[in-house]
Amino acid sequence: MAALDAHDIKLDKQLHSMREAVDLALEAVQPQLKTHPVEVRLPDSLPPVEMDIDWIAKVIQHLLDNAAKYSSEGSPIFISAEVSKHRLMTSVADRGAGIDDFERMLIFDKFYRGQGQRYRVQGTGMGLAIAKAIVEAHGGSIEVTSQPAQGSVFSFYLPVISSDF
Repeated sequence: MAALDAHDIKLDKQLHSMREAVDLALEAVQPQLKTHPVEVRLPDSLPPVEMDIDWIAKVIQHLLDNAAKYSSEGSPIFISAEVSKHRLMTSVADRGAGIDDFERMLIFDKFYRGQGQRYRVQGTGMGLAIAKAIVEAHGGSIEVTSQPAQGSVFSFYLPVISSDF
């Protein structure tokens, strides 16, 4: 995190498909996802994006890990992507407890742990802060939409280089 904060990481940015990054992330978090059906909705028509695939796979890993931690066993997790306004939006959605408006303002802060979850779920509160720093190092952004008792959708946006999108 210190290297990310200091903008002192070297990104090996190359053109990759988001499918490649998602596949790497799914492989890495397979044990955490064993009690959750995962549905991947990535159209074949998505453009490649300039990214450091290992770092972006880590972002997706954090989002998948959180979706599994904060959702009840057996609830589905969805991964999707689409192009909008020259950006590739990749989302991880769950059917978990959701996040209230106050917590949504804090959720990407370092060491922040959800008030209702901090004793129930293991973690340091660094995963989303790390994900945010990685996405921003790629010139992108990250956000969350959520409704309590309905679940959350974490979306991150990366610039699309091709003018066709």
